[in-house]
Amino acid sequence: MSDYPNHLYLERTELRALAELLREIPDLAEDLTISMTKQARNGARRDFRMHRRPGEQPLPYNPAAARAADALHAELVSWVRLACEQRGLDYTGSPTTAGLARWLDRNLIALAMTEGAEDAPARIRGVVEAALWIVCPAEAPVVLDESALARARTHRLNASGIAALAKELGAEYRTLTVRRVQTLRDAGRIAPLPGPWAPDWPEQFLVGQVLDEHRAYPSRSRRSKVDQ
Repeated sequence: MSDYPNHLYLERTELRALAELLREIPDLAEDLTISMTKQARNGARRDFRMHRRPGEQPLPYNPAAARAADALHAELVSWVRLACEQRGLDYTGSPTTAGLARWLDRNLIALAMTEGAEDAPARIRGVVEAALWIVCPAEAPVVLDESALARARTHRLNASGIAALAKELGAEYRTLTVRRVQTLRDAGRIAPLPGPWAPDWPEQFLVGQVLDEHRAYPSRSRRSKVDQ
C-alpha cells in the first residue's frame, strides 16, 4: 500500500472493491426508486386495472423497496457522519443516497483513516445486496447447453450484444450489463478487438474474455455475492 498512508484501516484490495461498490450505488438507488413506484426502465407503468377485485385500490409503492432504500441511505449516512466527525470534514455533497455514495467515493482515503472503517465494506455490501434482492428478484434456474456456451465464447459482440447474451446464461452472469462491460474495459480487464470497423460502429469484444473477467473482477452482485 505504498501509494497510501500507512495508518489505514482498509487494505488496497478492500479500497478498490469498496470504491467500485460505491460507484454502483447511484444506479442502484435509481432502481430502488423505480421499484418503489412500480415503474419499468422504459417508463411503462403497470396496469393496476387488471387482476384486481372491484373496489380494491392499487398499492402506490413497494414497501420492501422503500425499506431497502431507507436502509441503504441510513448506512451511508452513518459512514459519512463518522468520517466527518473523526477527520474534521464538512459534508458538502447532496443529501441523496447517490450524493452520499459519491462523497464517500471521493473521500475514500479519509474514510479508510477513520477508526472503525474496517467494518464499512461488509456493512455497505450487506445493504446493497439486500437492495439487489428487491430490484432483481430471483428467476427460474437456467439450464445451459455447454456446447452452445462454448460456441458463444468465440463470438465477437458489442456491449449490448453481450448484455443480451448474459440474460440467457443464468444467475452467475445477471450483472453483466452494458455498464458492467464498460467497467471492465475502464479497469483494463478487457480490451476491444481490433477492426477494421466503421467509425460509428460500437466496439466489439471477445465474449469468452468478457465472461471470464466478469467472474474474476470484484463486482456488486444481483444475488448473494459481490465477487463475480
